[in-house]
Amino acid sequence: MAGHGSHKALPEWLHNRQTKGTDVSEDFAGCCSMTPDLVKRLGLVKELEGHTGCVNCIQWNSNGRLLASGSDDKTVIVWDGLVGRRMARVETPHEGNIFSVVWMPGADDQLVGTGAGDCRVCILNVETGATVKSVIGHQGRVKRLTTAPDSPGVVWSGGEDGLVRQWDLRERWSMDSSNVLVNLTHHAGRGAEVKCVSICPSRSELIAVGANDPFVRVFDRRMITCSRLDPSAIPDTECGAVAYFVPGHLPGVEAAFHRKLRPLTSTYITYNKDGTELLCNLGGEQIYLYDKFAMYSTSAPINLAVIQNCDKKQLPANGFSNNGLKNGQSRTAFKNLPSDVEALKLEANSEFEAQDYSKAVYLYNQAISHHATPHPILCGNRAAALMKRKWDGDIYAAFRDCLSALFLDPGHIKAHLRLAQCLTELDWLPEATKCLDNFKLKHPEHKKSAAFTQREIDLNAALEKKSAASNRTGAAASSASPPPASSPVLSQYSAASFLRSDDDQVEAMDSDDDSDDDAVRPPSSPILHPGGISSRLGNISSEHSKQEFEFRLKARDYSARF
Repeated sequence: MAGHGSHKALPEWLHNRQTKGTDVSEDFAGCCSMTPDLVKRLGLVKELEGHTGCVNCIQWNSNGRLLASGSDDKTVIVWDGLVGRRMARVETPHEGNIFSVVWMPGADDQLVGTGAGDCRVCILNVETGATVKSVIGHQGRVKRLTTAPDSPGVVWSGGEDGLVRQWDLRERWSMDSSNVLVNLTHHAGRGAEVKCVSICPSRSELIAVGANDPFVRVFDRRMITCSRLDPSAIPDTECGAVAYFVPGHLPGVEAAFHRKLRPLTSTYITYNKDGTELLCNLGGEQIYLYDKFAMYSTSAPINLAVIQNCDKKQLPANGFSNNGLKNGQSRTAFKNLPSDVEALKLEANSEFEAQDYSKAVYLYNQAISHHATPHPILCGNRAAALMKRKWDGDIYAAFRDCLSALFLDPGHIKAHLRLAQCLTELDWLPEATKCLDNFKLKHPEHKKSAAFTQREIDLNAALEKKSAASNRTGAAASSASPPPASSPVLSQYSAASFLRSDDDQVEAMDSDDDSDDDAVRPPSSPILHPGGISSRLGNISSEHSKQEFEFRLKARDYSARF
């Protein structure tokens, strides 16, 4: 995100902008146009009243002056957003709730497109109130429209019939038009529904599609030939997909969310203006950010073990335990935390002890942001707070934090034990078993400790519960299950990662180096879901295409969540 990890004072930014010009102009705008203090000062300026039904969608025009809104009252209103004045009200041909409204590029702010629950796509002239185009273009509700700045007169629609269609004002519109760009039902099964679509601003050939599952799919339009809707046609072997994205803990748990009446559905997706970040609001769960380096990150849930003492020095006289470990961490290659980061960490520790875990997570986030690079203590502590808080996705986020801590410090005992507990709670039991086996090899002197014993008890209880459930289900059901997954833990962090020698650790940074710049950091290049997640593919069936199966296996994990 813009400005993260940069804490220059405003005078320094101004000086850099004056002396370096365009070289730093984007960084200046990203850091100074939106700051935490500015966000705190944001408040309600005006309420715009005019609709007689729920307002489902709004969109600013390209210069940010005009605001279009669509409603259940089947009308579109155009507002002067700066003064809060209604400029036009357009009655539409829709017979259902309007779910999406967009400004048509290249029309001088005269035309808007609308999609609604009556399966209809319309183009309206907001100055005259005339309907320019109108077509029942889908067999399900039209949930989202999108446009591209470099494609005037073109709009894409996503409907609950599983289709993404491309409409061009220069062509005749009909249900039989050869304009089907994506047909999810050919690849994700007959129940697939398109819930949202978004064109990448910087690379308009890329279109992101959100559906009624946790996956976000990105397609390259250059690889696709638009076609007519033909239910009897044999699906094309190449679907045009270039990447799938999904939070790593969600494939395979869709049924559990459905039982809680919280289906995992992408209700909205959008790119940032540079096309380098993709934000997804995942209904039933959280909001996730995928950036251009979207990768299988590292974080693990903490075992509810001692965060309170994780930084207190209860050491032998020489400051190290017999195996060179210091307070649950290996001989450190990191200098002390800066004073401002240390203060945030201590404040977060206090909130943790007071059992205000949300505040603790917030403060650890602040500390990590101020530190600019990951640190094993901060990652481990945040994992502890996440695991205690236990919001949806917290255990997996803690799992990622623990992996970060272990990448930076392979001898971090607490992170290793917390990792095992996270894997157990995520029901990734083969990985949890291997993780504890690795711990015994790496830290044999701790295998009789209370913390390790508790991890084994928890794992054995989970294994017994799963075995009992499997026996009830019967051999027939289990034989229809997908094959066991390659371990995400062991693919990214194999036994060698956990059993790295102390000599190997020191090589990451010279002991007399007074800078963190060369410290070992988690991988920042884009990597796919390591090893595949074949037992966590989600609701996979014979209706899913081979390409769908392969892309789900390679789906990339989120970069941040909110």
